[in-house]
Amino acid sequence: MEQQGIKNWIPFKLDFRENSILCKWVHLADKQFIEPFFQDTVSICSVFEENKKIYKSASTLEGLITLAESLPEVKPTAFVFHVSRCGSTLLSQLLALDSQNVVISEAPILDDVLRELRFSNENFTDRCLDEVFKAVVKFLGQKRTEIQNHFIVKLDSWHIFYVDILRKLYPDVPFVFSYRQPDEVINSHLKERGMHMVAGLIQPELFGFEFQKSIELSPAEFITKVLERYFEEIHAFVKKDSNCVLLDYGDGVWQNFEKMCGYLKLELPKEVKLKAQERLKYHSKRPSLTFDEDKVVRELDNSQQKLMELFDRLNDCK
Repeated sequence: MEQQGIKNWIPFKLDFRENSILCKWVHLADKQFIEPFFQDTVSICSVFEENKKIYKSASTLEGLITLAESLPEVKPTAFVFHVSRCGSTLLSQLLALDSQNVVISEAPILDDVLRELRFSNENFTDRCLDEVFKAVVKFLGQKRTEIQNHFIVKLDSWHIFYVDILRKLYPDVPFVFSYRQPDEVINSHLKERGMHMVAGLIQPELFGFEFQKSIELSPAEFITKVLERYFEEIHAFVKKDSNCVLLDYGDGVWQNFEKMCGYLKLELPKEVKLKAQERLKYHSKRPSLTFDEDKVVRELDNSQQKLMELFDRLNDCK
């Protein structure tokens, strides 16, 4: 990659090789981030001629940092943390309806930088990791149209464990925390588990778990333990940091959307609000399907009462 001609190019993943780490790039052309997830948009862009060349665009991490220095950007408006299956994807979709907003939803490269680089065998300093992360965020928030003036980043659920690092990097940016009644989250993951709810797919040390003990847990037990850690981390943060907003799925997605927009001072045009009301009728991750919420939930057993207490305690902070 060269400094000239980088408009509409973004880093989308890190390539961990035996003797080096390369940053892979994708050309977006005029494609905006309107799909439920970042990776959906990248997949659509794979058919563009710039991305079909035999020799793929790549750079070193140092090159990534240098390229970002003079890049026109939309500075982050908010970082969205969540416990998963709690409406955060739909909230992101509603925000993306306004072309003033750049909305990035669970970009794998952010996970590469936050988690994989830290768990790699490379000896990166904290300063280096911080610079790489800021450069990636700057590229993802690249100002590609004149009307873009807000940038919302929805992280993966396990990025709650990096909340203090992100606060250090972005001291003035509001943090949004989306969560849900635990029995409903557990029920959803028992039907279709996310990767973070399968023992061993993500480094157990991140959750404070021992590998052998974690793989011996039943699915329900492991999901419960993960959620306990999520709720503990959120509660600990909001008790010490006032620049954040809590969104309980049980309050209603539209109510949370309005609360979030109000807190972030996002003024949505009337036509965007009408589109948002229509979008609520459809599935967050599969926009072509009508949304029909399954209200069947399992009761929490005695071993899960701590989780419910953590949920109640977090609600007391709203």
